[in-house]
Amino acid sequence: MGSTPQVKPRALLVDLDGTLYRSAKLFDDVRERINDYIINVLGVPAADANEVSGRLYRQYGLTVVGLMAENYGVDLDGWHKHVHGTLDYAKLLPRNEPLKELLDSLTMPKYIFTNADREHADTCLRLIGIQDCFDGIIAFDCIVDRARELTGNAEGAELLGQVFCKPDRRAFEYALGRIGEESAGATMFLDDSAANIKGAKDAGLQTVLVGSESPCEGADFAIEVFTGLRDAAPHLWQ
Repeated sequence: MGSTPQVKPRALLVDLDGTLYRSAKLFDDVRERINDYIINVLGVPAADANEVSGRLYRQYGLTVVGLMAENYGVDLDGWHKHVHGTLDYAKLLPRNEPLKELLDSLTMPKYIFTNADREHADTCLRLIGIQDCFDGIIAFDCIVDRARELTGNAEGAELLGQVFCKPDRRAFEYALGRIGEESAGATMFLDDSAANIKGAKDAGLQTVLVGSESPCEGADFAIEVFTGLRDAAPHLWQ
């Protein structure tokens, strides 16, 4: 566990994939579909697909943002349908009553903050049985829709200039604006990505790394699973 924040948060921003649930099979299926899209839709040689997807994810925070940035000709709607549209969610995501009970016991407003698309988030939350635990969802679609409004439905480099995702500082500032919270320090962010945790801390948020008992740079707390939050940060219930 890292240093304890001084202020009890007024709101929680919670990542979805890898944070509220873990499914190695689902993650593998998503990775397989990403590579399939890169190979069969964008025409990247199969031998290069893993390197391309991995590099873009590390460099841009999200593979699809990298594909947009490097002019691969990706279609966002087609991307989401290809990557998430055929996943067998019902088979891979069981209900989680202990998680629901924990979330329900946290009285402050809670929001999903994910780099994935809204439909994916809705499906996951519904199957896990926690959709009613959150006051809203801030997904990648929200940021893209905002970018399209600002640019008059532009495409290419003009649109990309207004598109961002975690761990970009702008993503955290956007999320705070969406939930109506002016003070970053009064908001707690929970994520399984060390890069996202560092980005959130740099933006001034309180932070919890999920998936490890050893805190990364910028983490105020570190918990192996989300339901360990009560033991790690009991002040959230005070």
